[in-house]
Amino acid sequence: MKFGPFLAPAACALLGACAQFRAGSQAEPAPKPLVVPLASQAAAPSVQADSADRSWATFKNPTRTPEGGTIAGFTFSEKPGDALISPLAVRGDVLAVTGQFIAKGASQWGGVAVNIGAPKSIPVKAGDYKFLTIRLSSATSTRLRVRVVGPDEATQKLGCYPMVMQAVKPEVAEYRIALERFAPDSYCGAKGVAIQPTLQSLVAIEVTDVAAPVRDRTVSFGVGAIGLVR
Repeated sequence: MKFGPFLAPAACALLGACAQFRAGSQAEPAPKPLVVPLASQAAAPSVQADSADRSWATFKNPTRTPEGGTIAGFTFSEKPGDALISPLAVRGDVLAVTGQFIAKGASQWGGVAVNIGAPKSIPVKAGDYKFLTIRLSSATSTRLRVRVVGPDEATQKLGCYPMVMQAVKPEVAEYRIALERFAPDSYCGAKGVAIQPTLQSLVAIEVTDVAAPVRDRTVSFGVGAIGLVR
């Protein structure tokens, strides 16, 4: 998926709503970008109702969660080729995301990310939940962006679904993030979608290592079990 020139403003540096790519095969010696579809394209039209505390995702293989959600790695950058992603892998019970930022194109923004779809690829009605729990780590960044994604394709392309920047450590730890903290970036203006409307049909959770501006460096972060808690 390519987000197009309408994200040229520098504010896109922290948004991640740009060209997306799926990881290549495990045998590839270097990262190679491939196109990945929008989360909404994999989502079924019905919506799962609120229930007790819900497991969103655990990890046993790098393409689909045991809960039935899709997993897709992607990159974005102001200039093509300034962010690359390696094939996703699972180490223990943690999804390992690795890649590279390349300063050759002098992009002012870029990111390496993973999209984790809803259980059974059916949107979740999550308005009654209060917290997102997620296990995270990063060997190369002190903050990762966590975004909750709804089904509207145009809003996905703009990067205007709610997000938080979460401080993380090199070691895997569980973070309990109040959903009320999530908000669209201010640049979105009237096009931004607040957290409660997003939770009415939640289709994906995204985790991103963001660079602004892009400098030469490696990317390595982990995503463990994700849940919704009342």
